[in-house]
Amino acid sequence: MKAVIQRDTNGIKALDFGEIEVEKFLPTSILIKTSMVPLLPYDVMKLNGKIPVTLPHVLGYGAVGRVEKVGKFRSEKLINQRVLVLNPSGTFKERITSHIPPLTISIPDAVTDSQAVSVVGGLDKAFVLYKKIIKSSHQIIVITGANSVIGLALLQLLKSSDKTIVPLIREKSANYFQKRCKDYQLPVYSGDENLKLEATLVVDIAGQEILLKSYIERGVDIISIAQQNILGVRFISEGIFPGEYAKLLELLKNGDIILPIDREFYYHEIKEAINYQENFPSRGRNLISFV
Repeated sequence: MKAVIQRDTNGIKALDFGEIEVEKFLPTSILIKTSMVPLLPYDVMKLNGKIPVTLPHVLGYGAVGRVEKVGKFRSEKLINQRVLVLNPSGTFKERITSHIPPLTISIPDAVTDSQAVSVVGGLDKAFVLYKKIIKSSHQIIVITGANSVIGLALLQLLKSSDKTIVPLIREKSANYFQKRCKDYQLPVYSGDENLKLEATLVVDIAGQEILLKSYIERGVDIISIAQQNILGVRFISEGIFPGEYAKLLELLKNGDIILPIDREFYYHEIKEAINYQENFPSRGRNLISFV
């Protein structure tokens, strides 16, 4: 079957379209025909050698697809169902063999493929941060990269909370951010002047140290999903449970959350997609289609 394979760490040049064998099918397996995968910053960082990877490597770890076959220990009711799947051996391929674990979650009919697949690396990351924020005693939450997919998802999750939210965005993203806030019926947010620092938690999504510098110097509590090795910043890297993925899909089904989508590319346009993602500001998730 066809797959998008990383063979080196020199960016787009490292990519190859190759034929790979379908994984061994077990009694606990599900065979999924891939429909769509998200192109994540994580994938691009692997291509550029910023994240260690064993080569050759099939890109991706999340996908949406339709179940074609199930092992004898899996329910036949899954056949023909659309599912959200996480697979550590890669998802940028025509078919995915999913075992137990990893994760396979049925998708409600009302949720589109593009919305469902954007849960991976988007809404799931936002939900991890949401749980940290809700449990925190901090009343003021400063969010860097609030215009990103994760940031906008997090703001929607926090819409009913009693926290004071202060989004930090780049000036060139201000119009896009304000439009999204209007589309998602988010409140008008204030700036970060005169914050009570002892009551403030900085949530870093942007991963830009310069945005954090003044908060680090003032001893403000900071958590980050993008910075691992900065003194004064606590790195967060956690997954969520299957039931929580199902809950997030229900939020999408009910229209409580909408995830921003930028462009869709076919898998043979992967180099164009990566070039686009690296050279244009984040305006939603870019997706790769296999159908």
